[in-house]
Parts: sequence; structure tokens; C-alpha cells
Amino acid sequence: DIGQTPIILAYFTEYTETLPEVKLLTHINYAHGRFKNPKTGDGGIVITESKQAPLSKVVALKSVNPKLKVMLMIGGWGGHADGFSEMAKSDAKRTEFCQSVKKLIDQHKLDGVDIDWEYPTVSADNETGCDPMDTQNFNLVLRELRETLGTSKIISFASSSSGKYVDWKTAIKYIDYVNVMTYDMGAAPNGHNSPLHKSSRFTHRSWDEAVDAHVKAGVPKNRQVMGVPFYGKAEKNPAAGTKIFEYSVKYYEIPDILEKGQYKGKALARPVTRQWDATAMVPFLVDATGKNVLSYDDPESVAAKGAYVVANGHLGAMFWEYRGDTGDHALLGSLVKSIYGKETVLQ
Repeated sequence: DIGQTPIILAYFTEYTETLPEVKLLTHINYAHGRFKNPKTGDGGIVITESKQAPLSKVVALKSVNPKLKVMLMIGGWGGHADGFSEMAKSDAKRTEFCQSVKKLIDQHKLDGVDIDWEYPTVSADNETGCDPMDTQNFNLVLRELRETLGTSKIISFASSSSGKYVDWKTAIKYIDYVNVMTYDMGAAPNGHNSPLHKSSRFTHRSWDEAVDAHVKAGVPKNRQVMGVPFYGKAEKNPAAGTKIFEYSVKYYEIPDILEKGQYKGKALARPVTRQWDATAMVPFLVDATGKNVLSYDDPESVAAKGAYVVANGHLGAMFWEYRGDTGDHALLGSLVKSIYGKETVLQ
């Protein structure tokens, strides 16, 4: 039982200070679970919880939405995924990992686990351990994890938009669905963070290409949960004196930028205006010279993404991350309306 579909899944981190609005969600991946000993991959998994929204209180929200599924997300970007490679290459450590996951699922009454190993065979930002045998070893992890958890618990994986790093024809036998990270595919000034389609403005990967890459690798569309970013991407290393925004800008900061000309409580270094890429179906901010200074998503682009999910037969949509939205759920509300055609997922 993978839960209610179409899936609308929130990644919910320990940094979040409010409980999630579960009338707008079918699934929650609670983060972060990480290796107790990341350099050696043993010792099991530990969970870092939000003080304001601990895991027990999130699970208790099933009283509001009885169909809600809550999973533990393990891993993340860079050093947060450290431990996977060392674990995967050892019979004993694989068993310890799988037993630790089962213990946590049973202890917290969870519905499954989301594996976020970024990425097998690759050292993300030169922080994560890796090995040429990671992809093959990951299949061993997944097989034993499925045997340990049985068929009643969800196993999902957060996949690079490239579709690389995983032997999908084997892995899909053990994974219920794949959370495709269709974001971080580009950034200002030379790209869009999460374009639906490739436009003439930029040449990097789009949703279309990410979908095709996964289908060709062995993940059908109805097993793909597409990723929506609740943040924007500015220039990573701007020239001295040209910086306007931090590299990552949460969506709740956008209204002040556009309506007040402020960012983090201060007047913008340079005025910016919103433009819309009608091919890529995403907005971006430009300065007076027309330079792309921030690629992001807003309710209009999120609605287009939700429509894409429905029209193309995907299993649903997920987003990183819950705390990036406005207090009135501008992005999440748009996603729900575009996929469910109403203001809530409750049936």
C-alpha cells in the first residue's frame, strides 16, 4: 500500500518550526536520518528531529488525514549522504543498516523509508565517500532492505534528474516509486532551476529530459514522483560587488523582493523585475541590464508542473522543502489545486 495517489509529498526537515498542513499532503518524508558513524557506515541510523515538530507529532497528524503516509528520509546532499558507500560494500554493515531502519520504522510507527544517497559512485562536493562498485552494492542493499521490511512498507529513492548512478532495471524491483529531483538543473545567470521544457534561452536539462532519462533507464512514468523546488537559485559565485541574493532563496522571501524591494530586511542592491519564460514555463528575476539574477518557481509555474504531472501520467509530485513556502501555502496550494482540482487532498 503506497498510499493515496496522486502523491503530493513534502520533504519535512528538522529545521521546520511548524507542523505540516496535512490536508494538503498525502505523503511526508521526515528528514533527516543519517548514519551514526558516517565515515565507516556502521552503528545504525539516528534521526535529527525538529523541536517544534518532532516526528511523533507529525505521525499523530494521521488523526486529521487518516490516509497520510510518513516515511523516514535518510541521507542528503554532500556529507549528509556519507556512510552509504562504506555500508553498502559490507555484508555485516548492510544487515545492520537494514535492521536499524526496521527498528526506527517500528519504533516511530512509520510507513517506510526514503533513501537519499547522492550519489552512488560519485563524491558529491568531494564530501561523500564513494566506490566504483556502489551501484552494484546498492542493489544488494535494496534487496536486503525489502526482505527485512517486507512488502507492507514503502521504499523510495531520491534520484538525480539525470537518471544516472542506479541500475534501475534491478533497483525498481525493490523500490515502490522514485522521487525524481527535477531541480538544481540550472541556476542564474545561465540557467533555470527547474524548467519544464528546454527553451532557447538556456541549454541545460529540463523535466522532459529527466523523465525520458528515467523511462529509458527502466523507471516508468507511473512510478515517477516529480520534484518541485520551493526555492530559487541565484549566481553561486558572483563577481565582487555584484551580489544581490544568496545562492539559494526560499520562496517565502520572494513577496518582499517583488513587492517591497527588500531581501532579508534590507533594500535590494539593485532593482529587479519578474520575467516569464513561456517555453520553460518558469519565472525568473532580471536586473536593469536584463541579466537573470534569480531562477525560481511561483504559483503559476507550480500549477504548470502539476498539470504536467496529471497530463503525463506520473505518480505524483514531491517538493523540497516544506519550510520554503509562504505561511498561507501559496506554492503547495497551487500544486494541490492543479493536481486534485480542489483545495485539499482529503477525499
